[in-house]
Amino acid sequence: MSALKNFVKNITLKLYNKKMKKSLVLPMYGIGDVLMTTPAIRNLKEQSDAEITYLHMFKTTRDILINNPYIDENIHFPFLEAGRLKGLRFLLGLRKKYDYSINFYPSNRSQYNIAAFVIGSPVRIGHRYTVKDLEELNCLKNKTLKEDDKLHNVEENLRLLGFLDIKEPNPYPLEIYLTDEEISFARRWLEKNAIDNKILIGIHPGTSAFKNQYKRRWNEASFANLIDRLSDEKKDSVFLLFGGPEEQSLKKRIVSVLHDSRKAFPVDSLSVREAAALMKKCRLFISNDAGPMHMAASVGIPIVAIFGPTNPVWVKPWGVRHKIIRLGLPCSPCFRYSPKPLTCAAKLDYACMRDISVDLVYDACVDLLEKGDIA
Repeated sequence: MSALKNFVKNITLKLYNKKMKKSLVLPMYGIGDVLMTTPAIRNLKEQSDAEITYLHMFKTTRDILINNPYIDENIHFPFLEAGRLKGLRFLLGLRKKYDYSINFYPSNRSQYNIAAFVIGSPVRIGHRYTVKDLEELNCLKNKTLKEDDKLHNVEENLRLLGFLDIKEPNPYPLEIYLTDEEISFARRWLEKNAIDNKILIGIHPGTSAFKNQYKRRWNEASFANLIDRLSDEKKDSVFLLFGGPEEQSLKKRIVSVLHDSRKAFPVDSLSVREAAALMKKCRLFISNDAGPMHMAASVGIPIVAIFGPTNPVWVKPWGVRHKIIRLGLPCSPCFRYSPKPLTCAAKLDYACMRDISVDLVYDACVDLLEKGDIA
């Protein structure tokens, strides 16, 4: 009898999944988080007949997915600026329009779970979390997996596809689809600055400042020292300093203390896609753990990634040659995906970032430039 019940259950599930046509991906916070969903999105489109809508809180994350052939509709609604009432009205306008919604990993936020519940898809897919799981209302989802500390975010996202009868998803790289015009823009930008024949090395010295995230930055004096040393090693090298509007002063301070300020160019006033097109021209990318690191991975360039309180197992560069720089202190990593701001619980004044030597990062850069090693 139990065998018959299982047979009927499996057939019913397969028929149900076949009927599911419309899927909704709910808001993620940052560019890196969104890019780490692209392998799952591609699998979902290729292995089902789903019509995929991606809903964004921020214009930058919407823009990073423009031209993605696996997304049918790419929507941005400014929830934070619009306020709760307008946001609720917008969500109610989506009610009952989707067969299932997905809160990809990590989305341990009550607002995201409430949004899924208000929209009212019969199947609401996501994770249950070790920290603040009930407090953040993850119980409002009805198809969940327990998060696994041993997995990368991309792997966590691929696991969710099992609820849609996709059992062996492909571990695709992160993907951004640049246009010919965007590639041409990067070429013109380099020609205008007379650096189109140089060895280009990209650097992102910043992070988000949200909830103390600036504490994840390697110090700017070390970045400047690194640029000087690599300039001596690679005479034809030029450094492109990436980062958003809030990081312009940081980039200028680094350039101002270089032995030769002509060796570094702050990349300012560009769209996120123009910045990605410039990254694609680089031979190497050096970054703190932040969204531009994943942008660099999405255009396929080698990366030296500097980690302190965050866990490289979860968010290291995916699908590209890379080296991870971290001290491995007993207290590190200490930061989890939860609404709690970053703090140094060990009261070491973030020694996990402060004490990373220039030698350590320099050696990793030289290895990747010359040998193409993978850490």
